[in-house]
Amino acid sequence: MSIRVYIATTEGPVEVQRITREDPDVRSVVCENGTAKALPISRAYDSFVKEPTGVIQRSYDHPSYRMDLSAPITDGNSWQLGAFAAHALFAEDLLAKPEETVENAIWLTGELDRDLNVRPVNHIKEKLLASQEIFEKLRADNVRLFCFIPGGAGLVPDDEFLENLHVDGELLHLESLPNIQRIIQRFNLNDPLPDELEEEDEEESAEQEIDLYKPDPNAPPPIKDNRFAKIIALVVCLFALGIGLYLQFEDNIIALRAGSLKLGISELRANANQGCQAPDTIPLMRDGQSFPSSSLNGLCALEISVNNIGAPAYMWAFAQRLSDGHFLLADREGLMQAQMQKGLIGWRMILPKNIHNSIDYRVVALASSSPLSEAVNRMLRTSFGAKKPDWEKIKAQLVDEKITVISAHHSLLR
Repeated sequence: MSIRVYIATTEGPVEVQRITREDPDVRSVVCENGTAKALPISRAYDSFVKEPTGVIQRSYDHPSYRMDLSAPITDGNSWQLGAFAAHALFAEDLLAKPEETVENAIWLTGELDRDLNVRPVNHIKEKLLASQEIFEKLRADNVRLFCFIPGGAGLVPDDEFLENLHVDGELLHLESLPNIQRIIQRFNLNDPLPDELEEEDEEESAEQEIDLYKPDPNAPPPIKDNRFAKIIALVVCLFALGIGLYLQFEDNIIALRAGSLKLGISELRANANQGCQAPDTIPLMRDGQSFPSSSLNGLCALEISVNNIGAPAYMWAFAQRLSDGHFLLADREGLMQAQMQKGLIGWRMILPKNIHNSIDYRVVALASSSPLSEAVNRMLRTSFGAKKPDWEKIKAQLVDEKITVISAHHSLLR
């Protein structure tokens, strides 16, 4: 199952025709259509490949390649996401050759940093418009096309523009990316981040550890006294110290709890054979304050999850539309019967069948050492009415009540 790769440009899509491994002693080069003509981005491509500046050698353990393109790319860095995706497919012999018949293709624009995060680029609308002809050809050939662009506010074109391009989520799917992992997961590719990086981090952490219990050979011998009295005094001191620290640093404790909460969203998409009766689960990778947008086409539902890796707490989550404060998810029954929990809990958000417009919403997770029902009921009462609710004011009130609040944005695109 080969996959064709198109790098988006304002002049039209450029197909990655082939990638070949070259002698490690030569520079990497980009050529046009199998000729000896080196393209202007060759020097930048060599830096993109080779350590210490590049990411291809680190990910795929070879320092020199030749990449052939169907048309020239003259400048900029927005080719990097497409080039990396092509290398990821080439590494598993999945990169389609020009003459091959394919069922899937990918169209990409974006710059990559050292950690394989996708950076924003310009002219996304112009690149989409310049690709209309190939979009229509692929649709006519029944080829499924995945378009990947950088994530971030203002980068995803508006609904009317996408409708005119016939972005429908079936044969033409548009998705914003925080990093390369979404592509790796969607096409079941090997993770390009080498394992040794994690091992190095662990080794560095071990080296930096200070052994507080290592005996000092020059220390004087301990004073012998009443062992039982010493234990009682120690327990009393620790108890008093604990109370004092909690009272003094209560806000810090809440902040630490926020660090132990992980908010997640997974798409439940219609299975090719069983539809929404047995949907495929696709986790979304959070990028700062947002999750990558989801196309409503083929989307059965969403799973909202909260993973508490810290101390047990009362937890609850809700989803609220940004435009008017309407609650898309608010499990009141689960709130009233809540217990202190640790680990992963989740809620399924069923979507209405006939959604005609895109939806931007906020998903929020709450955690507290006390039951949340009263505070949430007060919050819900302030959210209903003619005016759009003031989220910052609501959040401040929850924090004042010693409730940990974490949130993120997500968009459902029609």
